[in-house]
Amino acid sequence: MASLSLPSLRSDMLLRPMPPVLMAAVAALVLVAGAAYCMGYEGLRGGSEAWPSSLVWSAYGVLPWLFVFEYVKRREWDADAPLATGTIALLLVGTAAFSIGVEILLRWLSGDQSVPVGLQLMRRLPAIAATFLLLLLARREQRAALAREQPAAGATEVEALRRQAPAIRWIQAADNYLELHVDGQVWTRRITMREAASILEPLGFVRIHRSFIVNRSHVESVVRDKGGPAVRTIDGALLPAGRAFSGNLRGLH
Repeated sequence: MASLSLPSLRSDMLLRPMPPVLMAAVAALVLVAGAAYCMGYEGLRGGSEAWPSSLVWSAYGVLPWLFVFEYVKRREWDADAPLATGTIALLLVGTAAFSIGVEILLRWLSGDQSVPVGLQLMRRLPAIAATFLLLLLARREQRAALAREQPAAGATEVEALRRQAPAIRWIQAADNYLELHVDGQVWTRRITMREAASILEPLGFVRIHRSFIVNRSHVESVVRDKGGPAVRTIDGALLPAGRAFSGNLRGLH
C-alpha cells in the first residue's frame, strides 16, 4: 500500500473543501492561535492581555478569515473555476469591516478607549495575508487535481458518449471515470466532467453540480433537500445541485 506523504495529506485536508468535523477542529486551532497572537502583540506593545479576552478578540479578529477562505474554496471547487476577483475583494473588504466594526462596538459597550481604525487593520494584516496566500495555494491545488485527471477523451470515447446520450438519464463523476446511469444500469466512460458537459449540453443535458450532469428529459422536478436545491429524476434519484450551478436549474421541470 502506498504511503501518504505529509504534503499530500496537508493538501487534501486544508486546500480542498473540508468536511464539517475537520473544519470544526481547524477553527478551534485558529481560534487559539489567534488568541496567542493577540497576547503576543499586546506584550510587544508593553501591555498585557488575558486568555478570555484574547479568545474573544480572535473570534471576531481572526476566525472570520478562515470562513472566508473555506467559502471561496468551496465555491471555486464546485464551479471548477475561480471566483471573480471583484467578488473576492468584496468578501475581504466586508470581512474586515465586520471584524473592525465588532471591535469598535465591544469597546464602546465596555467603555474602553477606542483604538484607531488603522491600528485595528494593521493587527489583522497577518490574517488577511494568510487568507490571500491560502486562496492562491488552494487554486494551485485545484489546477493540479484537474491536471491529474485522465487525458483528453479520444475520438472513440466522444463518439460513444454522443451515441449513448439519448439513453443516459444522469451522470456522476467517479474518480477518473464517469458513471452513466442508463435505465437501471451503470456504464463507465473515461472522460472528464468538463469534456462530457461540452459534448452533452447541446444535446439537452445540464450540469447541476461539480459531480453531476442530468438529462433534461429525465428531470421530474427541482426540490429542496437538506437546505439546498436538488434535482429529482423520473427514476427517483435525488441529485444535489451546487450553488455555483444554480443558474442552470432555470427551465428544468
